[in-house]
Amino acid sequence: MTFSMEELLPVVAKLADQYTSKESTSITYEKAQQLMEGVLYCIHEYETHVPKGQELFFNENPWKAETVYNMGYDMVLQKVKDTQKQYNSVIQDFRSYGNRCCYETFVKGLPAFFLYYNPRFNPQNHILTLDYPVLFPMGALQGADAVHIYVNCMRLEQMFLKALPREYVMHVLRAYSLDCDGLIINIAAIAARNLLGCRIAGKRGDLLAYTKAERSRVIEYVNENTEECLEMNMQKGVDELMTFLFGGNAELGNYLKMDLHDFSFELKNAVRNGCLESVLAIK
Repeated sequence: MTFSMEELLPVVAKLADQYTSKESTSITYEKAQQLMEGVLYCIHEYETHVPKGQELFFNENPWKAETVYNMGYDMVLQKVKDTQKQYNSVIQDFRSYGNRCCYETFVKGLPAFFLYYNPRFNPQNHILTLDYPVLFPMGALQGADAVHIYVNCMRLEQMFLKALPREYVMHVLRAYSLDCDGLIINIAAIAARNLLGCRIAGKRGDLLAYTKAERSRVIEYVNENTEECLEMNMQKGVDELMTFLFGGNAELGNYLKMDLHDFSFELKNAVRNGCLESVLAIK
């Protein structure tokens, strides 16, 4: 659906009246722009999640911009409720593994979204910087959409990490950096990378250092494969992990695979420069 400025302005005008409680006949240009962005955000929310089959109805019976905006606004409200429910579930046994960025973002920061998010006048603003780096490319995501996806990413990470011994997670984090508590890093990616490294080396996923033979096996494997082949092979490795740990979980597996392009590049680079310990807990 595409609405003209002429169709959108009355919706913005009504929002402006609500914003000023009809006590003023004018608002700043910046506020008017914010309200217009909010209207477009809610319309896009409905367009993105329009129930199957209704798109045909639109083609035959075009709806007014205000109607679509109101339906999108209701969807935003529902998304916030669903996200808070999911957040409340995840936070009950949340583990940051000592990483301050993870703790500060999810435990201390995210509650501010549910307290201060303004779906009526500023739905495109999710308030938070979401500093902890999830694997999903957040990019241009805004408002309730951004927080909804972010919380789901954290849900998936927690599910994965809790399936591993805490000692193992802490071991690979400290091997990555003695200052792992203060770094802005993705914990799940580091754990998954090391499990894949063990698979390549033919090594058990334990706290022991790599033997000379295991290190040689990894180096030889990396040298024999292109980055593209490494990525493809490790995708299969993630599928095997999902089968072994979760009886098959495509959503979690697809999430972890989002790191494999970068990991393949870093693994190649580490072997090329003789610093395998920069990506795997080999010592």
